[in-house]
Amino acid sequence: MSTESLKLQLIERLLRTTDESLLRKVADLFRSEKVAEDEDGLTDEHFNIVKEREAAYKRGEGRSYTWEEVREMARKAKNA
Repeated sequence: MSTESLKLQLIERLLRTTDESLLRKVADLFRSEKVAEDEDGLTDEHFNIVKEREAAYKRGEGRSYTWEEVREMARKAKNA
């Protein structure tokens, strides 16, 4: 069976079905497939922001923090 033939059969079955449970399973499958394709789960916009920040960091323009510094900043923010 060719890919195109399989697609058509699936489309026809989806159009004919009234089984909401089946439709939800198919929708969940497509959603999980989308996340798997994205690998990191980031939108393109968020991915671009991360890449820009990484580039700035590599140019020496960014700032990194140790775990201890992050923890202390979080504690101060919580108490403020």
